Amino acid sequence: METSNLIVYVPPVLFSLVAGCFFLLGRLGLSNTWYWGAGFAQTALGFVISTFSIQPTFDAFASGLIFMGASYCYGSGLLSHFKVPMQTTQRLTFVALYTLALTYLVFVENSLISQLFLTDMAFAFLLGWAILRVRTQASSGIDKALVVTSFIVVLDSVSRATYFTFFTGSSNDFADFADSAYNLSGHLTTITVCMFFPFSALAAVGHTALERYRRAAETDELTGLLNRRGFRHAVERGDNATRHGSLIICDIDHFKRINDGYGHGFGDEVIRGLGEDLLQVIGPHGCTARYGGEEFVAFLPGVDVIKARDLVQSLRRAFAERAWVAFGVSERFTVSCGVASLRTEDTRLEAAVERADRALYAAKAAGRNRVFVDAGEVQTPLHLATGNSAGERLEA
Repeated sequence: METSNLIVYVPPVLFSLVAGCFFLLGRLGLSNTWYWGAGFAQTALGFVISTFSIQPTFDAFASGLIFMGASYCYGSGLLSHFKVPMQTTQRLTFVALYTLALTYLVFVENSLISQLFLTDMAFAFLLGWAILRVRTQASSGIDKALVVTSFIVVLDSVSRATYFTFFTGSSNDFADFADSAYNLSGHLTTITVCMFFPFSALAAVGHTALERYRRAAETDELTGLLNRRGFRHAVERGDNATRHGSLIICDIDHFKRINDGYGHGFGDEVIRGLGEDLLQVIGPHGCTARYGGEEFVAFLPGVDVIKARDLVQSLRRAFAERAWVAFGVSERFTVSCGVASLRTEDTRLEAAVERADRALYAAKAAGRNRVFVDAGEVQTPLHLATGNSAGERLEA
C-alpha cells in the first residue's frame, strides 16, 4: 500500500483515540467538560467523510459542518478550561451564518475551492476567537502550551486555505477532493505540527484535574481554609527567605458547651465564623488553616511575634463582637490564641506548633479570651489579656 494511502488512516485513528481518552476522563470525573471529547470525535469523523467519499456534494457539506462543530467545541473547551465567559450566543450566531454561506457555496455555486477556503477560514476564526479570550489567563507552562498549540492549529488552517486558494490551480470539482494535494496536506500537517494540540489539551485537562483533587485534599470542607495537610505543605513549600515568621494557634473557648447547648449544627456555624474572621485578619499576611475541631492555625512569613500578637488581638476582638442573632443565639463567644515564632533553624514545623500551643494553654489557664506570646520569644514575657468591661490591659 502506498504511503499516501496509509496516511489517510492516521488522523481519524489518532483523534478517535484522543476523543476516547477525554470521554473516559469525563466518565471518571477527572474532566468537567465534554467539549474536548466531542471536538476530537468530530475531527476524526470529518477526516473519514472527507477521505472516504459517500457522495461528493454531501461529503463537502457534511464535513464542513462537522469541522465547524469541532472548532466550536475546541473553543468551548478552551473557554471552559480557563473559566472565561462562553459567549455562546455570539459564537452560535457565527456558526449559523457559516452554515448559510456553506449551503450556498456547495449547492448553488458548486465550488470546491470556495467551500474549502470558507471552512478553513471560519474554523480558524472561531477557534482564534476563543484563543484571544483566554490568552492572558494561561499561567502554568502546560496552559501556555495549550494556547500556543491551539494557535498553531489556527495558523495551519489559514496558511493552507490561503496557499491552495490563491497560489495553486486546484480542481473546483467536489469529486476530486479525496485525491487532491489539499486533502493530503491536511492529513500531513494534522499528524505532524497539529498533533501537539490534542496532547497538550489532554495534559492541561489532566493537570487541572490533579490540581483540583490536590486542593480538595488540602482544604477543609467546612470553612474553605486549608486543612492540617494543606497548611503543612504551604509552609514547607516556602523558600528559606519565607520559612521564618510567626505561628498562631487559636481555639474557641468552651466549645463543648456551645455544641451541648446549641447543637452541633450551630457549633459548625461558630467554627465557620472564626474561619471567616481569621481569613479577614490574617489572609493578606500569610496562610490560615483549620487544624482540627475548633482549633485554627496561621503562619505569617517574615512577621515578628509582636506584630503577629497585634493582628491576633484584632482577630480576638472581632470574634468576641460577632453577633449570632441570625441563628437565634444572643450569647457572644470568645477565642484564646497563642503566638510563637517559626525560626529558620527549625527543621520541624511541630517545634513552632508546640511553642504556640504552650502559649495557647497559658492563655486558657489565665482565664481564656486572651492572646499570649510564648515566653521564650521576647526578652520580657509579654502576655496580652482582656480586662473587664472597663477595657483591656497588658500583663507582663
